[in-house]
Amino acid sequence: MACVSLALALYLGGMLPAAPSNCRLYLVSQCSWGEKRGFYLDLEGSTLAELPVILGAADGADWRFISHSPPFVTGKTFQVRGVVGPEATRLFVDGVQVAESEGAWQPFEGDLEVHYRPSWADERGDWLAVVEKVEVAVSREGKEVERKVLDFGAEAPKSVALALFQPGMPRRDTLVTQPGDTVTLDVALRFEDSDLRRWAPFVDEFGQAVHGEWPEKVRSEEELKADREREEAELAKMPPSEDFDEYGGYLKAGWREEGTDFFHTLKRDGYWWLITPLGNPCLYLGVCSVPGAVWETTPVSGREFLYEWLPPRDGPWASAWSKNGWGIQDGTEYVCFYTCNLIRKYGDDWGTRVTEQALKRLKAWGFSGGGKWGAPDSMVSTPVLHRWGTPSLEGHPDVFDPKVRERFRAELEEQVVPRRDDPRVLGWSLGNEFDEHIKPDEVMRILARPAETSAKRALLDWALDELYGGFLEKLAAAWNLSLVGREGLYAVTPQPPGTDLEKLRQHYAREYYGFIYRTVKELDSNHLYLGFWIVPGWWVNEDDWRLIAPYCDVMGYDRYNPQFEDDRLRALKAETDKPVLCGEFSYPAWYNGTRGFGQYGTSATDDAEAGELYTRWVKGMARDPYSLGSIWFILRDQPLTGRGPGHGEALTIGEHFAFGLVTETDRPKWPLVTRMREANLQAARWRLEASRGAE
Repeated sequence: MACVSLALALYLGGMLPAAPSNCRLYLVSQCSWGEKRGFYLDLEGSTLAELPVILGAADGADWRFISHSPPFVTGKTFQVRGVVGPEATRLFVDGVQVAESEGAWQPFEGDLEVHYRPSWADERGDWLAVVEKVEVAVSREGKEVERKVLDFGAEAPKSVALALFQPGMPRRDTLVTQPGDTVTLDVALRFEDSDLRRWAPFVDEFGQAVHGEWPEKVRSEEELKADREREEAELAKMPPSEDFDEYGGYLKAGWREEGTDFFHTLKRDGYWWLITPLGNPCLYLGVCSVPGAVWETTPVSGREFLYEWLPPRDGPWASAWSKNGWGIQDGTEYVCFYTCNLIRKYGDDWGTRVTEQALKRLKAWGFSGGGKWGAPDSMVSTPVLHRWGTPSLEGHPDVFDPKVRERFRAELEEQVVPRRDDPRVLGWSLGNEFDEHIKPDEVMRILARPAETSAKRALLDWALDELYGGFLEKLAAAWNLSLVGREGLYAVTPQPPGTDLEKLRQHYAREYYGFIYRTVKELDSNHLYLGFWIVPGWWVNEDDWRLIAPYCDVMGYDRYNPQFEDDRLRALKAETDKPVLCGEFSYPAWYNGTRGFGQYGTSATDDAEAGELYTRWVKGMARDPYSLGSIWFILRDQPLTGRGPGHGEALTIGEHFAFGLVTETDRPKWPLVTRMREANLQAARWRLEASRGAE
């Protein structure tokens, strides 16, 4: 969200009596904090009796704030109004003006954002705000020119216990304003008690929301067992297509290549294709985390009271328990309700049955195979390599140190060589998303290390030789240093100017990515290398795309967005002219909060809408000359109380979204997977049509 530090500014400005609170809810905003433009109206504080409502407005040079604490109470609907005008901002509660500040404001041309709670401000207080209605009106020269009405009536009456799972229900809209306009913000809301113990338990024995009701909710173990026959009848209507080879290659393309026993890429008629080990063109469609039988889990330590039932820790239920999730050695216990449901559904042979069923489902639904985060050996996948056993310097291994390189290579060899001849490895990757970027502060910490640090010496040597032609006096002048010789340079903690720091960062990135790429290809020349699943926009800057491009065969990236691509991504793909593969995307349904799942940035209302969004994405991907395929995240829904890591009395810890093609009770989402199947079986044909049209 655009406004992220407003409470801190208020506190530092002396306008709030207490330290900034990370318990807050933004009621309405259209602003940019950094540009000092726009307005916002929010609640900030953990105690209802002292909770302030805050109205902020910015004029392009500074922010200006007014606030009031009524006090609020539970069980009553309040009317809050903010008026942002060309000469003053005014705040009203229940029709009474409670604060005013003179001054102008400048519009911000961004989305109007309503009823959201940022992830960085989700600390739990003693209140829950239930927003019933928001109206935003724009007046120009005394006449109303636009009005937005956002009615949350369908969500507001739901039970408090369900609302606690998703304290904000964000919506976005457009709002056009001009200098001199007056914007009036009207919010109707009430407050409820957020005491978790009052509403517990929240989760039933099957991992579902106790307080929610929906047609497919499981009521008994007998229903789970009956699902086996029901699903077989549905899958019988979806026989695997005979138009594809065992790796997802399309057999009716009218052309094929010589098979190499491994996946490789080919550019034909201006379009990149993945070629299967059998030589058939493939637009790859996968699913992450298959079968996901014991992962993802939810932490239960310190919040056992949230659950109606927890499985015994021994006997057949022992597989549902784990400890120290995410590699954090804090003793936290985790449980997997999905595992429990599989045990109930399939009996002693649940481990084998769930794998077999996952393979059967994905073939029936038209998928090529798996993706990241686990897949059976009999399924095509994109395994992610790790570097956990290689020491990190300040976030990444010191690839300038021969001993570190040796250890890093040995660790990669342990993972790669056993599957070097496996045709079902589509391609290797290492690490994931933002963690694999080299960051500016990481470079600064390296430069602050002792003189004998290999990375420090290598970076400084490169700066001196490449940026300053070997002239120490030029570097010293630019960096404001007093130096005698290279050893003197190694001994100081330099503060290079921003442009030089960025060049050092990029040099380190090239050396790091280059070492990994060369090492993997030396160990295994059979398979593709996919990089680290870069996320466009979640980077230091867009040069990060350019930095990894030379050091992979295919650009693996993740993108959670309503649209398949935007202008920036389209331009970067064209510039680097390299095939790409999307490793994660998703449109998790949130069911209007009726099942307790969180609302994700790309959430659909229900499974049917998610299927339509999937179809739109696949059509866009099929017509993109650079795309080799896309992989959906994930096979099954995340735990209702979050996947962690963490512990304590929070209702949700970590992600808790309905990303899955099947529920926590192992029920396929038929409106979703039926639509997916239709798109999957058409995707290769759509691509062929697009490529032939480009001839």
